[in-house]
Amino acid sequence: MSLDVSDPAIQETWEKMANPSESLNWFMLNYVDKSKLQVKSSGDGGLAELAGKFEDDQVMFGFLKVGAEDRKAVTSTRQKLCMITWIGEGVGIMKKAKVGPQRQELINSIQGIQFFLQASEQSDVDMGHLASEILRSGGAHKPTHYIFGPGQEVALADMGSNFKTYV
Repeated sequence: MSLDVSDPAIQETWEKMANPSESLNWFMLNYVDKSKLQVKSSGDGGLAELAGKFEDDQVMFGFLKVGAEDRKAVTSTRQKLCMITWIGEGVGIMKKAKVGPQRQELINSIQGIQFFLQASEQSDVDMGHLASEILRSGGAHKPTHYIFGPGQEVALADMGSNFKTYV
């Protein structure tokens, strides 16, 4: 069974979120039925707002714009576009089995995703964990800060020994 991502709102919301000048910094897709996705919600409150929308009995796909900044002599800012595949702890085995192939179909339909994370509990979508995972997946050029939304910032220097617990 093929995944239906034909709702034009999906691509429109992705393009808006991916635009660096737009304040929209997250959105979430959920299933309308077994194979059709829709935009469930979106906002500009960052990871804190997005994380609060995940439901324990659902499979959902969250998308997040994360700022990566180098604050040295000159501040350099870029963005990372992240996809979080949420498989709630209460999701049945048959639903879980379909997630892998459908996730790949979704990835193929949305261009520009730079980071992927699978999550099943709130600790998987906490700022420290996400910062560590993004850092691990990155190249040689490491930022000094990750910005997950208004007032949601992680300075990598402040992670200290906690960084090791996430990596």
